[in-house]
Parts: sequence; C-alpha cells; structure tokens
Amino acid sequence: MRLSKFHHIFAEINAIAPQIVTNAVTIEHDVTLQIKRDDLLHPVVSGNKWRKLKHTLMAIENQGMSKLVAMGGPYSNLLHSLAYLCYRLGWHLKVLIRAYPEQPLTPMLNDIKRWGAEIEFVDRKTFRTLRENPPECADDEFWINEGGFGETALKGTMETLMEFNQLPDYLIMATATGASIAGLAMGCQSLKRSIKVIGISVLNNALQVAKDIQNLLPPEVEQPEIISGFEFGGYAKSSSALDTFIANFEKQTSIPLEKVYSGKSFYATMSLIEQGYFRKGSHIALIHCGGLQGKRE
Repeated sequence: MRLSKFHHIFAEINAIAPQIVTNAVTIEHDVTLQIKRDDLLHPVVSGNKWRKLKHTLMAIENQGMSKLVAMGGPYSNLLHSLAYLCYRLGWHLKVLIRAYPEQPLTPMLNDIKRWGAEIEFVDRKTFRTLRENPPECADDEFWINEGGFGETALKGTMETLMEFNQLPDYLIMATATGASIAGLAMGCQSLKRSIKVIGISVLNNALQVAKDIQNLLPPEVEQPEIISGFEFGGYAKSSSALDTFIANFEKQTSIPLEKVYSGKSFYATMSLIEQGYFRKGSHIALIHCGGLQGKRE
C-alpha cells in the first residue's frame, strides 16, 4: 500500500529544463546564466527538499518503518515537505521545533500541524545539543538530521545534474546545512566533470557548513566553495535591498523568489557577476531550491 503511494508521488514530480536569463549584467560581463527551476518540481515538495528526502524515505520504507522524528526551525522547508509526504504516506511524524510554545505558529508550522504531525518545542540550548547528540528513538522510529543532512540526501541531489541539457562551468545553490551542495559536488565527481560548485550561505554558519561538507564527502571529491556575506542578518531575515531585488527580479523574469533561500542566492549570484567573479564566456547554472511557502508571513 505504501509503495503504491510512493509511485503516485513520483508521478507528480516534474523535472523542468533550465531557463536562460539574460539582462544587462550578464551581457556586460559576457556570461550565460541559466536557472534550474526546481521550484516547479511539485506544488508542495519542491526543490532540493524532494531530492534530499526521496532516497531517505525509500530507505525507511525498505526497512518497514513508518514512524519518523526530525528537527528544525519554525520556517523549515524540509520539515514542511517531510510533513506533507508523511501525511500522503500515512506515516507518523514527530518534529522538534526550535521555538517556544507561546510563540505564534508560522504558516509552515500551521501546515505541519494540519497534516497531522506531532509538534514538540525545544529551546535553543536543547536544539544545539540535539545537533550533536540526537535523541534516543524507539526501535520503530527513524531519526532524520536537521535539513536532511546525511548520505541518503546526497543521492537525490546528485541526480540534479542528469536534468541539464548542457552542463555548466559553475553550479550555484543556496545552502543552510550543506547537504544539497555536497550532493552536487558528488554528482560532478561521478560525471568526471570539472564544475565549480558554490553554496551561498543563508545562515551565519559558513565555516561550520564547509566543515560538515568536508566530513561528509570522500577525499577525492573537490570541495565546494561556501560564500558568505549574503545572509542579510541571518536565517529568514531580510533587508530593504533584498526586498527590492526580489521585487525587481520577479517583475523582470516572472520567476518567484522568497527571502529565506532563493532570494539570497539569486542576489548573491547577480552581485558576483557584477564583481567579475566568473570568467568571461562561462556558463553559470543557478538552482532555484523551491520553498516558496517562505513568501508567507
């Protein structure tokens, strides 16, 4: 029964070919910018969330388990997608949320609650401890790391490269935990292609992300570059400059962005082009990581 539901979800996934975006900045600096529209993969489980969770959930299914425990923040796109998938599969999900019970529920948490997940709030100190020392789960429960970080997450993100008609010279994506960026680096290694993988940090944790990726990847895989300076104050925070950029970019391209992930990675990419970071004549692929529910307040 659960396996048939998996097949039904797979049938709903739409892989979209990259979209070329040309403007005065790309023309002036002689680069080709293509946008991988992973925000269009699925109405709810979009972007790298689907890619990170797909093989993890298949592994859980193969073990005959249907109870999950996961952790994340109140704006977590991964928990939002995970809760939806568990709802569709009829699985039980418990989420440990970095927040206080008296705080109003975010739109994402309202969805998670509506989909039947059990929500437990933990303070920041406890949350930090859980990152290093996950809770002891029952024998029939499966623990999922923050952001889906782990080896099974790599498999799905590696598959992203199979959907490019032309592989780029640079591959860029927003990153919080580093799982997707690590998977892209693994994918480049498996294809024996010299592609520079770049993660745009959306948290004030670029050094930790780089360290975690190094620990996860085999030594023969070229380490991706994690670029900081575009956090705009931290996770899910913004500024007038970012808000203006998002509004203008959406108007010019009809590509929707949000301030948590995609807005910051797109802002960073355009800034790096203006700074001459990319060599002339190069092809840049920017992956839209979805999570557009982050536009809701």
